Amino acid sequence: MSWMGKILGGGIGFVVGGPIGAILGAVLGHHTMDGGKFLGEDEERHGIFFVTTFSMLGKLSKADGQVSPEEIAVVEQVITDSLRLPPEARQFAIKIFNAGKDSTSTFEEYARQFHEAFHDHPEVLASLVDLLLRISHADGVLHPAEDQMIEQAVDIFGIRAEYEQIKARYSSTNDLDRCYALLGAKHGEALGDIKKKYRRLAMEYHPDRVQANGVAPELAMLAEERFKEIQHAFDVVEKHLN
Repeated sequence: MSWMGKILGGGIGFVVGGPIGAILGAVLGHHTMDGGKFLGEDEERHGIFFVTTFSMLGKLSKADGQVSPEEIAVVEQVITDSLRLPPEARQFAIKIFNAGKDSTSTFEEYARQFHEAFHDHPEVLASLVDLLLRISHADGVLHPAEDQMIEQAVDIFGIRAEYEQIKARYSSTNDLDRCYALLGAKHGEALGDIKKKYRRLAMEYHPDRVQANGVAPELAMLAEERFKEIQHAFDVVEKHLN
């Protein structure tokens, strides 16, 4: 049984403090602290990733004062299509999203607690930033308040260089320029040097590695999307240079 099944089944201890613990308490009630059994270390990390992700998505969606229908549609698409969550887990994610959106904890507090749990895994931090960008671009406009929140998370996570590459996914430049940016490469670089960058990124964002570093299996599917985009970007650049 997955960490989510155990949590939703009740009677399992999930002892975590801070804003994440507050969200769990609001969504699930006291039964998360009852019983003699506890989640394993990996299962608890999976839970922290999942709860923090949807809490921060809720905060980000409300950054401009309201949650737009487009943002709700993207969140539902992520839950249903990208993560392919079963019905009970979908409701769990939506409850976390709504609780996070309306919580008194700040976006910065969630970001700092997430960084505390995953500071040794920059690819995990980057995966969350990627998802935040996806939601912020849902309505076609990156609101200044949303941009400020994401920039804040990037600084807390210490992934400024990776952020420039992640943003390329959502740029309006032509496909070739976008592919170069995704690889962290520039026009004029030798193919051999670009290939080294590609291999490093492909290794970092391989879904198996991301999941092994504490991402819930459900959310590791998002890493697979980025992994495929990195592969596509290198194919485009390689054909351009040959």
